[in-house]
Amino acid sequence: MSRRRSEGRVKAPLDPGISRGTPSSRSPVHEPVMVEEIVSFFRPSKPELVVDGTAGGGGHLAALMEAFPDAVFLAVDLDPEAIELVRGLLPASPGLHLVAAGYEEIPVILSDLGLGKADAALFDLGMSSIQLHDGSRGFAHSSDGPLDMRYDRGGATSARDLVNLTAEADLADLLWKWGEDSRSRAIARAIVRARPLETTSDLRSVVVRACRGRPVKSLSRVFQALRIVVNDEMSRLSGLMNGLAGWTTPRARAAFITFHSIEDRAVKHFFRDSADFGPATPPWLQACEEERRRNPRSRSARLRMVVRR
Repeated sequence: MSRRRSEGRVKAPLDPGISRGTPSSRSPVHEPVMVEEIVSFFRPSKPELVVDGTAGGGGHLAALMEAFPDAVFLAVDLDPEAIELVRGLLPASPGLHLVAAGYEEIPVILSDLGLGKADAALFDLGMSSIQLHDGSRGFAHSSDGPLDMRYDRGGATSARDLVNLTAEADLADLLWKWGEDSRSRAIARAIVRARPLETTSDLRSVVVRACRGRPVKSLSRVFQALRIVVNDEMSRLSGLMNGLAGWTTPRARAAFITFHSIEDRAVKHFFRDSADFGPATPPWLQACEEERRRNPRSRSARLRMVVRR
C-alpha cells in the first residue's frame, strides 16, 4: 500500500474564492471545470458523505463544501503536494479528511476512518494548472524542467527513466497506444538516437525535429503518453471503476471529468456495460460557451455522470 497522510475533518467550507480559481500566495490560478454542473448533479442525492478522488487545487472541493455544508468529505490525491496545498488553504475544523493516497486506497481509508459508504464521488482526471505550470514537475513541453511527470515524486519510475531505458519498439508502441500519434515510430527512433535525454527541453527538441511542420499536437500527445505510463493512469482508472460499487450507497452519484479521448472512452464504455451503474440524464455534458471562453482548459473537458442502481 502506498504512503498516505491524513488530516482531521473540517466542517467549515473553504474560502469561496478558491472555487473561482482565485490565486493564493502559494500557487498559480487553477479554475475548476464545470463546477455548477457538478453541484447540480449531486444536489438531488442530498449527500451525507462526499468523496473527492482528485483534490487537485481544491476548487471543486470548495464548491461542494459550500453547497453541502452538513456533509462529511474525504478528499484524496495521489500527489502529496496537492494535499499539502489544500491543507494550507483550509482552517482547522472537523468536516473534511485530507489524505495523500491513490484511488485504490479509498475503500480502505473509508473503513479505517469509520466513514461508511459515499453518496457522491467526483473524479477530475485532468492535471491541475498548478502541476502543469510548475516546471520542476516536468509535465509541460512549454517550460524547461527535469523529465519527471510523477504525481507522487516518491514513485519509482520517472519520464526520464522511460525515455532513456525503454526499447525503441516498446517506446513506439506506448506513444501510439497512449498518445495516438501517427508519428510514434519516427518519434521513438529519434528519442533513442538522441539519448540520454534529461529535460523537457531535450525531449521537445527531439519531437520537433522528428515532426517537421506540425510538432505542437505531437508534443502534447508524447507528453500525455509518457505521463499516463509513468503514473499508471489507465490501470488505476480501471481499478477505480471496478471497485466503485463496493464503497458507494444505492442511488449514489458519481461524476468523472475527462480531458482526452482515451480516458473518456474508458469511462464511457465501462459504465455503458456496468450492471451496478446507470447513466444519468443527460449522461454527459460539456462546458458552456461562456466557460469555454473564460477557461480554455474546459474546452476539451467532458463530464460523464452515472447513478448507482
